[in-house]
Amino acid sequence: MIATTRKIWHALADACPGLRLRNAFATTPRLILMLGIILLAGFLAVTLSSYQVSKEAVQRALVEHELPLTSDNIYSEIQASLLRPIYVSSLMAHDTFLVDWMLDGERDPQKVTRYLREIQRKYDVFSTFVVSALTRRYYHFNGILKEVSPDAQKDRWFFTMEHHPQGYRVDIDTNEASANRLTIFVNHKIQDGDGRFVGVTGLGLDVATVSQLIEHYKTRYDRDIYFVDHQGIIESHSDDRLIGKLDIHDQPGIAAVADEILAGDQGTLTYQGETGRIFIRYRYIPELSWHLIVEESEQAAIRALRHALYVDLGIGGGITLLVLAISGFTVHRFQSRLERLASIDPLSGLFNRQFFEALFANALSTARRLDHELSLLLFDIDLFKQINDTHGHPAGDRVIEQIARIVESGRRETDIAARWGGDEFVVLLVDCDESDARRIAEGLRHRVEQEVRVPDTDRPVTISTGVAAYRRGENLKDLTARIDTRLYAAKAAGRNRVA
Repeated sequence: MIATTRKIWHALADACPGLRLRNAFATTPRLILMLGIILLAGFLAVTLSSYQVSKEAVQRALVEHELPLTSDNIYSEIQASLLRPIYVSSLMAHDTFLVDWMLDGERDPQKVTRYLREIQRKYDVFSTFVVSALTRRYYHFNGILKEVSPDAQKDRWFFTMEHHPQGYRVDIDTNEASANRLTIFVNHKIQDGDGRFVGVTGLGLDVATVSQLIEHYKTRYDRDIYFVDHQGIIESHSDDRLIGKLDIHDQPGIAAVADEILAGDQGTLTYQGETGRIFIRYRYIPELSWHLIVEESEQAAIRALRHALYVDLGIGGGITLLVLAISGFTVHRFQSRLERLASIDPLSGLFNRQFFEALFANALSTARRLDHELSLLLFDIDLFKQINDTHGHPAGDRVIEQIARIVESGRRETDIAARWGGDEFVVLLVDCDESDARRIAEGLRHRVEQEVRVPDTDRPVTISTGVAAYRRGENLKDLTARIDTRLYAAKAAGRNRVA
């Protein structure tokens, strides 16, 4: 019945524009769609706004705290890594053996060679050396390397050491004793007891060692870290292939801020890279005359946040779908109940009178359009009040339910049956003239008499029926008035008959 009801509802909605109430049931998909849009829009608004706030907080923390802290930590560690070589070079410069040997005319060079070799092994450094101001000999732990000359470009560092304001200096240069490998030299003055400049001693650190430190920093801080000289040439990087070859002025993105980096002491900048915005922290390191550069892309900084966003969107989308499914199921059930309440008589299961009137109007319009006949039969239960008074209302209800089942099972697919009120029933016969309607009414009367009994008795229940065909120009009120007259005539003639 409920499935038939829905079909009839939609047929009425299409055929009868005046039935606005029926159209309300067609709005369920739109209601669910609107609910989904509202839920989705609200969820996206909250999630994306939270993501944007968190993103800005991450960027602010990166610029104001994380990158400066990383830069400061690396600078401190580099200073700490240079302190030990500076300390060792100081020990060498103040070693009485070395000073006395030089003042004694630098006899037996093998002594100083052994000394330098022991220092190199003991402190595990890349190189150790002594350069004499008296003989200008450059002593290496493998022997005499050369004699320095004020005319040689690579030797000028030595001739500037005497007047250097500090006792030591850190220089970056190629190491002639090791195939011109780039080396960090810690040079320390040697002075005699009267403070006269005697020479320079010290040690060298392989720049590759610094590259290993950078790789360690990169892994530890999960950021790109490298050093450039005052011209912008990369001097130390985790990728050795870039050292001495790559100029940041030639790199897309960072080239826009390269001059600002090289001219400043320290600061934070941004530039547009291939993967998006790049945050950069730079700092000048006077001990190396290099600029430390720490980079992190915006994408990397918010990677975890973006992952959380995707998880939130997935969970939120799932919850939204679940809410929509539950809402759709609930609305569907509520709609079904409303449809039933609006159209079905709860006791008999047939259409109620109000809905029948709407169906009659639609059927009448269709019959006029197709030139079909309509007939109507109206019947009530004989002596029904007596059944209620004698056996109680529950017994009367059971009689109504049984008769309704007979009506429903016996009607044609196109016929429309309804409970008219109390113990009265009405059946609209579509495309049926009055003679056929009387035959159908007689069959219904016979089935009721044969199948329905007064509860707890063997006495049959009977019905009296009035039948009439629709006349052009009539309305439902006129038609039922004529049928009522015939119904009363059937009762006056002895009941259990069709008139």
